[in-house]
Amino acid sequence: MKKALIIGGSNGIGLAVSLDLIKRGYHAVIVDRCAPDSSNLPDGAYEYHYCDLLELDEDLMRSLADDKEIQVMMITAGFGRVADFEYLHIAEIKNMMTVNATSIIEILNIFYGRIKGTDSFYCGVMGSIAGLMSSPMFTVYAASKAAICRFVESVNIELEVSGTSNRILNVAPASFKRSE
Repeated sequence: MKKALIIGGSNGIGLAVSLDLIKRGYHAVIVDRCAPDSSNLPDGAYEYHYCDLLELDEDLMRSLADDKEIQVMMITAGFGRVADFEYLHIAEIKNMMTVNATSIIEILNIFYGRIKGTDSFYCGVMGSIAGLMSSPMFTVYAASKAAICRFVESVNIELEVSGTSNRILNVAPASFKRSE
């Protein structure tokens, strides 16, 4: 069975990615802090694992990295809030940086053997246009997404130098429905 791992795949763009991968013949392995609405997904076409990126479950991620049936990984988890910087609470800043940047980099580190390997491993990360340009009223969100954008660009250079053909795709959309 070929599998696709979607981190943040229970709703929004992550759910859309999950559905698309199912249509392409993959069994979706959805990792999220909330379970997907089962009415949105075909029976038997997915499995769900709980994980809150504020407290990354390294054991879960390592077991998924060891699953050789997983051929695709897409990380869509993240959040932001439109507000001037002065109105963000310290806890909100820490949480946003943890979910949008630190935990994603840690997950990529756990999967790095697969990414750097000689077998094809398709990997994408949901960055944001906010990570590529100045974003007033989205300061910390933009900073967290900029971290991911620069990380992916930098690690892709290391991957090229290592000789693997695998790369990490940085998907950087502008706003989309329900992207609040």
